[in-house]
Amino acid sequence: HTVAEISEAIGHSFPTVKKHLELMRAAGEVNEQGLTPSTGGRPATRYVFNPSAANGLCAYIEQDVIAYRRIDAIGTTLDKGRMAIRHGNHLQTLFDLLASQLASHSIQAITIGVAAAVADGEIIYAPDYPTLSNVALTTLLESTFDVPVVVENDMNAAVYGYGRSVPTYADETIVYVYLGKNGPGSGILLNGRLIRGKTNFTGEISFLPFYAHHTFYDRIRNHQRGTSLTDQACDALARLVTTFTATLNPHTIVFSDIDVTEEDIRRVRKRSERYIAATHLPDLTRGLWEEHYFQGLITFCVETLLETI
Repeated sequence: HTVAEISEAIGHSFPTVKKHLELMRAAGEVNEQGLTPSTGGRPATRYVFNPSAANGLCAYIEQDVIAYRRIDAIGTTLDKGRMAIRHGNHLQTLFDLLASQLASHSIQAITIGVAAAVADGEIIYAPDYPTLSNVALTTLLESTFDVPVVVENDMNAAVYGYGRSVPTYADETIVYVYLGKNGPGSGILLNGRLIRGKTNFTGEISFLPFYAHHTFYDRIRNHQRGTSLTDQACDALARLVTTFTATLNPHTIVFSDIDVTEEDIRRVRKRSERYIAATHLPDLTRGLWEEHYFQGLITFCVETLLETI
């Protein structure tokens, strides 16, 4: 855009915008991109944001691996990879990854996703990750690496990413469900807003007591990825759909593509109709789990990067 276009858009004077653009150009944050076509007067210079002005690192921690992507300031992936968890120590493996990446690249922001309950950057519930449990991870990483860090629950990141990857209305209510390697979880956008709850424990669906002597987790824990849902698991998911329908009345419930097939979703919908009228049921669909997860982390990271510029 030209100085005049930016001035009009943001409501600041031409000289003020010009001054800041020159400072940003000197810092490498914007580049000149030619002149506007002449209309009789002096052609105006166009400026374009330089996405390589800042890099971010996005990573998620799972049972046996940390997957990561290095991005530029508009979220384009520059590099990606995976690091196996070493000696069962998730925290040390994360430190090794970050130290390696920051030694090789200029990183201005970091986002970390973890399959655990997270409150203000602290891991408050992570029974399967003992080295992360009750760790104030944001504070620890920022003090160690001197880079702004966002730590987020995996399902919050996934539903946030889905809401920005798939055409939806801004006020839609969406639930994202993942059966997980260490137990199930869900993320919720309520009228387009990410819901965390009183103690940041929203979405911990493994505890739902759907049966007299069994929880939701008890009924789906033996489901093998790549196989059809057992009748027991299908019924548990139908009860989950019914619960969300009766409480949140969402527009869509998204299931991870690595957990269920299209046929599984058809069966879950049919079973759900035993418990609640079909007219109230949301759309049931499959989501690209890893892509939506990373898209959420990338969105958080870009927002943080732009705050540092």
